[in-house]
Amino acid sequence: MQILCVTQDFPPNSGGIAVFLHNLCVQLSRLGHLVDVVTPTRKGCVEVDVSQPYRVYRYDCFRWLSCIVPFCRMMIMHKQRHYDVIFIGQFMTTHAMGALVLRRLLRVPYVILSHGNDMHYCISNWIDKPVAYMILHNASLILSNSHTTAKHIQQRGYQGPIQILHPGVKADEFRPNMDTLEVVKKYKLNGRRVVLSVSRLVARKGHDSVLRALPNVVKQIHNVLYLIVGQGKEETRLRRLVTELNLDKYVLFAGYVEQKILPALYCICDVFVMPSFALDGGHDYEGFGIVYIEANACGKPVIGGKSGGIEDAVIDGITGLLVNPDDVEKISKTITMLLKDKKYASELGKNGRNRVECELDWEIVGKKIEEILVNIVS
Repeated sequence: MQILCVTQDFPPNSGGIAVFLHNLCVQLSRLGHLVDVVTPTRKGCVEVDVSQPYRVYRYDCFRWLSCIVPFCRMMIMHKQRHYDVIFIGQFMTTHAMGALVLRRLLRVPYVILSHGNDMHYCISNWIDKPVAYMILHNASLILSNSHTTAKHIQQRGYQGPIQILHPGVKADEFRPNMDTLEVVKKYKLNGRRVVLSVSRLVARKGHDSVLRALPNVVKQIHNVLYLIVGQGKEETRLRRLVTELNLDKYVLFAGYVEQKILPALYCICDVFVMPSFALDGGHDYEGFGIVYIEANACGKPVIGGKSGGIEDAVIDGITGLLVNPDDVEKISKTITMLLKDKKYASELGKNGRNRVECELDWEIVGKKIEEILVNIVS
């Protein structure tokens, strides 16, 4: 197949959507398909693009040209390549308009992958809404990263076909028992029981709930350390909260961490926690949460918020535990329990690793998307 992927969010961006789409393109390329990606120019993209098994076509444009430029690029590229299918990597009317035109004029099918918030913001915008519904109802298929995202799409009035496609993880890259000597030395983790969060520092990730839960954990686990990996606009507020709670000895902000170091950080932690919650009346939520399955792949138990698509990422009581993200006391007790009960924590981590190997390795996910696209084209 010749596949055109169009997206706003792509490496060198490091968020969940970018990681999801990059790995899908890698797997489809390795399965022998020609994959082209149309996406905006980003700082550092040249170095990233040259090493990929797929071809990336970047574009620069001002905000008012954000619809015209990708549209024109898609028209020109299809004339050259004659794509079998178009893959809309996240729902944005600026990118999907070109796919809609190709569908109407040349019968080229397109598939939309929705991650949660992307669909809501397009449909809620009164300018985009009529076009958004037209794009939705002309799609061959909507792929959703979780059952929660699928439910939200249906609640918006879409009754067409929806299929769940969970993100994956590189099981050979994220694995248990990796060499952690370097990260232990760098972050001075020797002798510490590490509770880890990896995410952008934004309000809905729930870092403040973990911080408020931490004083009760410290009372029972004196050598605990909460390691926060990531950057974001909430960092100043979170640092201030650490000081207010007298937690300076028990919290470490690691900032941005290179992808190659992440597996070792997961391996050194005792518990991964991210009690995300929904904002904006329930519309700004965690669509899935790749970090939960990355931690599971390294054999670690995870704690997630009972919110959004996290219930697809964390199987409660089997690969981790779900908590009410507003219940600070419950978060504290759950962290403490997993730090004390090493046998139960290890069991959750092993179950998570087994799930990744059986269901969520990128090679498995890649074959799923290949089958989906082949069925649509045929």
